[in-house]
Amino acid sequence: MKILFLSDRPPSGAKMADAYQTRLEGLSHGLQAHGVETEFLSLRTLRVKGPHLLFSLNAPAIARHAKNFDVIHAAGAGSATAAIAARLFNKHHVVFDVHGDELMETRLEWDKKHSLRSGYLVFQSAVLTQVARRMANTLLMVSGPFQERYAKRGVPESKMIIVRNGVDTSLFKPSPPRNDGTVRICYAGSFQAWQAADVLQEALAQNIRAGVHFHLIGFAEGDQELKAQFAAKLGDHTTLENRMPVDQLPNKLAPMDVLVISRTRHPVMQGGLPSKFAEYLAMGKPLIVTNVDETSKFVREAECGLVCEPTVESMSAAIGTASQWSAEERQRMGENARHLAETTFDWKVLAKHYLDELQPRLNKGGHS
Repeated sequence: MKILFLSDRPPSGAKMADAYQTRLEGLSHGLQAHGVETEFLSLRTLRVKGPHLLFSLNAPAIARHAKNFDVIHAAGAGSATAAIAARLFNKHHVVFDVHGDELMETRLEWDKKHSLRSGYLVFQSAVLTQVARRMANTLLMVSGPFQERYAKRGVPESKMIIVRNGVDTSLFKPSPPRNDGTVRICYAGSFQAWQAADVLQEALAQNIRAGVHFHLIGFAEGDQELKAQFAAKLGDHTTLENRMPVDQLPNKLAPMDVLVISRTRHPVMQGGLPSKFAEYLAMGKPLIVTNVDETSKFVREAECGLVCEPTVESMSAAIGTASQWSAEERQRMGENARHLAETTFDWKVLAKHYLDELQPRLNKGGHS
């Protein structure tokens, strides 16, 4: 089988990878391990580079690239509609990798700041998502709740495959804890509106005490004001670092004792499964997650950490409890986390599931 990954991200290596790009590259490597030939095509290298509504004008060029491929794995609604248009030439099978709810995400940005641009993005997402949802051969869903959401919107379950965000367990792997009397609590990720940075900041501030240190990683250029707020609130009890390439992250996470994922209870989040979750698990560290998405179910079932509500009080209590765990308790939960990563979230495991679900669709002639 040959799969062409199509996305609006710049060519590999052109910029720091985001969560979507990390997902595509991880899935590609997992597929290659099972004998699948993969290649990437960036819409940014084609003639029409935007806006997303016009990506379909690249259909002839995409069709030429995809001529010898069985599947176009399209990242996002804009890429999927372009792949659907290119299908008029090649009759390839189009997989729409939904990953997140683009329409709800753009609505959240609109709620945060009304502007001509944010209003246009809501309109664009509404149009493209509708077309891609209806006309793609297969939809790839990032979680069980996300599949349920799309089923309620009329998409047959037989048209969907769940492929969660995974991890390279050979890159993200456990290392011996320091056990030097300091408990290091870390958040590593982005700081979009739905990441509940305000809740995290206050919850950490309520747990300032000797022997506890906070580490926050992932501030982008536009987050420097927020970074300054964290610095002012947490003072010498925190280390703050900007966004970094994913291959540098394991060394940063290695000395941490507890890893945190903070999210808001917004519809955007309730179907998602953050990419950092699998990476945290693979590091063999106990987690604190908020009870807003599928991560909470996995943490409870695997007994690899704590689940809190997305409030200051609940998160503060969870951080306080975690800061008092013994080294033995952290080790037990960390081992459970690593086992979950290896058996469920390793990219090779996820890619095998993807292939097992996709191949019968191709055998039935689902190329058009």
